[in-house]
Amino acid sequence: MLLSLRSWEPVYGVDVVASGFVRAAQQIPELRLALLGSGSQARTIHEILARGGVEKQVYFGGQVSNDRLIQFYRTADLYLSASHSDGSSVSLMEALACGLPVLVSAIPGNQEWIQAEKAGEGWLFRDGDAQALAEGIIRAYRLRGERPARAQAARRLAEERADWNQNFLKLLQAYQMAVKRNSGG
Repeated sequence: MLLSLRSWEPVYGVDVVASGFVRAAQQIPELRLALLGSGSQARTIHEILARGGVEKQVYFGGQVSNDRLIQFYRTADLYLSASHSDGSSVSLMEALACGLPVLVSAIPGNQEWIQAEKAGEGWLFRDGDAQALAEGIIRAYRLRGERPARAQAARRLAEERADWNQNFLKLLQAYQMAVKRNSGG
């Protein structure tokens, strides 16, 4: 199961996810997508999936509580995000922390976390390119036997880089250095 949970707003590229899923599912009919969230592009997203004939392969979950969200992370095989602009995405870090391999758009915020197959935790695809996303989905599906190793790599990345306690200390040190530098001390 593929998981997408970004808001259905233009900046998050959920229409790209829908288009990419249609292309991949037409080649691999057993693919399923859990599409959580909602937003102003709901009509467009439903139309893309209906025209592609894959609506029955999509679970529309709407907004879910954090308790239910973790169940989606744990049962999914791949996290998808086609965001066109983002900082460090909380949902990306959550997916990694849950040991979920990722396929995300190659924007700067995502490239800070995923570096083109570097450690095996996921993949990047060209921003806005539904065909590249479909190819990434198909590649991930074909490599599903590697899922346990990729899950470990994803979890390891989150543990190494997304630890609030460690990051807070680094932020505090940077803040103290800035204050010292600006106060002339």
